[in-house]
Amino acid sequence: MLYRYKITPGSPLITPLMSDTFFGHFCWAVLYHQGEDYLSDLLDSYNSGNPAPVLFSSAFFSGYLPRPAMPRLNMEKTREFVRKHFGKDKKNFFEGMSKIRQWDNRQFIPVKQWLNLKDNYSEEKLYEEFITETPGDDKVCEIEVGVAKLVDRISGTVPDKSAGPFYKEKTWYHDGIGFDLYVEINDEEMNTLARWFLTEYLPENGFGADKSTGMGSLSIVCDEAFDPECFSVAVPNARVSLSLTSFQAMETYSASYRLITKFGKLGGDFAFTGPDGGSPRPFKKPVLMYEPGAVFFCADSLSDRPLLKNIHSDKRIRHCGIPITLPFVVS
Repeated sequence: MLYRYKITPGSPLITPLMSDTFFGHFCWAVLYHQGEDYLSDLLDSYNSGNPAPVLFSSAFFSGYLPRPAMPRLNMEKTREFVRKHFGKDKKNFFEGMSKIRQWDNRQFIPVKQWLNLKDNYSEEKLYEEFITETPGDDKVCEIEVGVAKLVDRISGTVPDKSAGPFYKEKTWYHDGIGFDLYVEINDEEMNTLARWFLTEYLPENGFGADKSTGMGSLSIVCDEAFDPECFSVAVPNARVSLSLTSFQAMETYSASYRLITKFGKLGGDFAFTGPDGGSPRPFKKPVLMYEPGAVFFCADSLSDRPLLKNIHSDKRIRHCGIPITLPFVVS
């Protein structure tokens, strides 16, 4: 069952609202709420070959979904499209080609366009949807870059005077800007736990880096009006990912995608002490992942893939690259 939650930032965000980070926060919440044995059993169930009990998407601006990472129209078809919709004279042709370049940089599309296209998707049909759009204000946030230095938590001083500063970006979202988060539940027992995690635990504890200084404050409510059947397709031949994706044997699937390298860090108690109780070892091994919008040319959901192992020196640590996917038809 697919659910949608509405997120409103109450403070700047330092950590992006990515699916694997939501999963990491969820694991810590489960540990604190249910205990270590429950969490261990839950993580083991992700490697059983059955659909994952609960999965998270990345969060997208409200009313939008990731654009499928499909190849763009070739030059000949692009010129035909421009001549048809903008005109053949030099001025209009140039204007049309400029529009195409702008559209090719878009990584998100309105949900209403997705619903129009999901049963017969092509880049040309997507361009035709773009033509009908009413121009709006694309500016949704401000980025603040701050300078900081590492401070020893015990002495309260900078441990190495020669160490250079590092930079942090804070993202301030304009009033009225919100996000959609999709949650896939394949074990009904997880529904109550996931709702508690999103609507109580995260708003109370914050999301991502610098929660203790007020960053990552979120208000989250379940979108009770959301009907997951709106995304259904009778006979799909492809699926688009709503999550960061990486799983064992992923290369065996025919796919079209954009890549990102994640340099993950441990959170919760492991941000301050190592998993074995010693010095902190917060950094995971780099993980190469598909960004949301990756297209897998298969009909079946990928929710039964396993968690990634061997991504940290402590073998208990795992990483979630199992995606929530939406079915569609590539024409």
